[in-house]
Amino acid sequence: MRIVFAGTQSVGKTTLVEDLHEACPEFRIEEEPIRAVARATGEPPPAVPTREAERRLVEYGLKRLASTHPGDHVLFDRSPLDAHAHAVLSMEIGGEIDPEFLAELQPKVRAALSHADLVVFVPLENGVGNQNDGFRYLDESNRRRVDRILADLLMPSTGLVAAPVITVRGDRSTRVDQVRRSMPGGIRP
Repeated sequence: MRIVFAGTQSVGKTTLVEDLHEACPEFRIEEEPIRAVARATGEPPPAVPTREAERRLVEYGLKRLASTHPGDHVLFDRSPLDAHAHAVLSMEIGGEIDPEFLAELQPKVRAALSHADLVVFVPLENGVGNQNDGFRYLDESNRRRVDRILADLLMPSTGLVAAPVITVRGDRSTRVDQVRRSMPGGIRP
């Protein structure tokens, strides 16, 4: 079971991944790509997403998702879908991303997500503040925009995600229960 978590920054994705891991210890956690890539390259993420940075994140995520097998139990804290959403925002706010680059990313995002058994969207909810952890770059309006972009990208009409998609809301235990009830194959320890 490969579960991918998507959402803008500071919505509780990592907390949900950790809570779910505690409830289902047979799963391993795949680290957020931006952290893994920053550590591997020794470079912090750019203030505004660039082609190079987003391509690197998408390719890293594709490699990690493709290296798993259907029987693996992995919780992916973000995926190429999130990088794609940030690339869309970058284009909208005047970054170097353009429609041709987005079109180049889409097949890789689709290929990466073809390995997911479940996609969990953690939407922005009122009262959830932005946490500074050294990787955050969005202000409140751009956080809301990325949230809407992700919601749009997860629509069946985009063809990016073949796996079931759920949206989780509520407190921490409610979110864990929502994911556990949605796991294909009945993995509900």
